[in-house]
Amino acid sequence: MTQDNKIPSKVLKQTPFLLAPMDEVTDIGFRTLCEEEGSAYGTTELTSVDALVRDRVMESRYKKENLKINSIQLFGHNPQTFVDAAKKVKHEADFIDINFGCPSACVNSNDSGAILLKDPKNVRSIVEKLVKEVDRPITAKIRLGYEKTTYLDVAREVEEAGASMLAVHGRTAKQKYSGKANWDAIQEIYDKTDIFLCGNGDITKPEQIDEYMGSHCDALMIGRGAIGNPKIFKDFLEYKNNKNQFLKKQEELKELSREKRDEIKKREQKEYFLRYLHHLKHITLQREVYRIQHQAMYFFKGISGVKELRQQLMQVKTIDEVIKLVEEF
Repeated sequence: MTQDNKIPSKVLKQTPFLLAPMDEVTDIGFRTLCEEEGSAYGTTELTSVDALVRDRVMESRYKKENLKINSIQLFGHNPQTFVDAAKKVKHEADFIDINFGCPSACVNSNDSGAILLKDPKNVRSIVEKLVKEVDRPITAKIRLGYEKTTYLDVAREVEEAGASMLAVHGRTAKQKYSGKANWDAIQEIYDKTDIFLCGNGDITKPEQIDEYMGSHCDALMIGRGAIGNPKIFKDFLEYKNNKNQFLKKQEELKELSREKRDEIKKREQKEYFLRYLHHLKHITLQREVYRIQHQAMYFFKGISGVKELRQQLMQVKTIDEVIKLVEEF
């Protein structure tokens, strides 16, 4: 890895689209697949610092494997525990990301995740200690606040503490995923700070590059729009590099019959899902088949026959059985 590829902003200036961390979604197989399709990098599912320091986390959750860049996301509330946990995994990490955005009641009840947005000074102390004591770039992901908006104060604390990049989801924790993401708030952070900024929230189509990049943020973080849809990164890159050619291909696709479009989509999604499974073949995951069953539903949502596939997948117990069913689908 070159020196530039050890700095998040350098990576994202080259490829300004990254995969958001999502629990039960961004396992090593999915992150590898999205990286292959054009994501600058992806971030692991959130991992408890308390569990890490007690050796209660399987390595498969954070191992780098064949990724070019591995960003490991941690959650907790004690600055020293963050440092201890980060030091345990830094040999697998290119970047350490701090979760200040998870709206889960389970996470927030342990004074972790988005509830920390109520206390910008504590956010700063966590980031600052990691920057000083862990030899990896430190990045952070926040929401606009917990109940009330605190995003500008938090963003300034994260910047002054020395973080290398900040990702902002344009909702408060209490909103979870309801309503529309507030991109005006993201723009305010962009205008009033100098930290490299990734905007996140409702990013689903390449045209949003024109709407947000360079005016609201430096790069786009794609979350729910990428679930079961790794091709989104390929589309975003093609649009950025040759908008006219991308739009022409989309128009040509629209001219095909619905049956033909459905056939193409099914073939593409099967190929993507089989590649995803290939990346998992040699890896032991917690609740491995359960996770894969759910990923299959994301990949094949809306495709004819998916209900029958779901029923069949609930009966299997190995990846090889899953592969056989998908190949026959």
